[in-house]
Amino acid sequence: MSNQPQQDVCCLMGEPVAGNPTQYMLEQAFEAARLDWRFLTFEVSALEIEGALRGARIFDFHGVMLAPPHRSKVQPYLEELGDAARISGQVNCIQQIDGKLHGYNTEGRALRQLLEQAGALQDARVTILGAGRLARAIGAELALMGVGELVFACRQPESADTLVKTLLDETPLKNCRVEPLTDETPLVLDAECQAVVNATPVGSNDPSERLPVSLDQLTKSTIVADVVYNPPDTCLIRTAASRECPTIDGLTLLIEQAALAFEIWTGAMANRQVMREAVEEFLVL
Repeated sequence: MSNQPQQDVCCLMGEPVAGNPTQYMLEQAFEAARLDWRFLTFEVSALEIEGALRGARIFDFHGVMLAPPHRSKVQPYLEELGDAARISGQVNCIQQIDGKLHGYNTEGRALRQLLEQAGALQDARVTILGAGRLARAIGAELALMGVGELVFACRQPESADTLVKTLLDETPLKNCRVEPLTDETPLVLDAECQAVVNATPVGSNDPSERLPVSLDQLTKSTIVADVVYNPPDTCLIRTAASRECPTIDGLTLLIEQAALAFEIWTGAMANRQVMREAVEEFLVL
């Protein structure tokens, strides 16, 4: 047991939060690291987030994980922002240091690290399916780390215009463009594409749901990643595996982004296997 006057606490804030595995996963990670820390979950509306963060300061919470709808709304209430969080406008992890709130995005960082483990990405051509919150976070991280080209494929190409301009203006990225994604004409991925990332919700709760994308041109060295974690065995992941492409499923990504937050807060190494077992138990996978 800790001899500190106040127990070390982190929390999740979002709306809705029912069914979110973060608390159970991180409680198990704290226990595995022999840390007498606690993780709480709070349902917080968009109108209440400023007050909720004020409470986190008052009660000296070490960290906050943010679920929708807060990730693009909290920047005005933070003292510091990591580069990827600032450029993408997406914060999912907050660390409190000496009363100041520091905002990060561990989602993009998690995918970047997993992609690097699967194969070199320096100067690579990467296609991201979608242009929403996760696509922005992933795009910012990959642009900062030095990919050669980013292609965003989305149903409303004009929605990515500001994102493309921001990445070209504020990161080392030199080549960035947008492709339309339609049900009528499946997107044919270039054989020179080294990584494909589904950053859309297609496949959530329906493992048979398909993206309007053809993988026929991809080689066995093309890395295919999907952000959908329930179920992790999406149609995209199954198709990529059948073509012998390296794959990164959404469950692995979920665990990695939470593990990075754990390490930011505690300075200790997160036990990813314990975290995976906790999520699988929680989601009954």
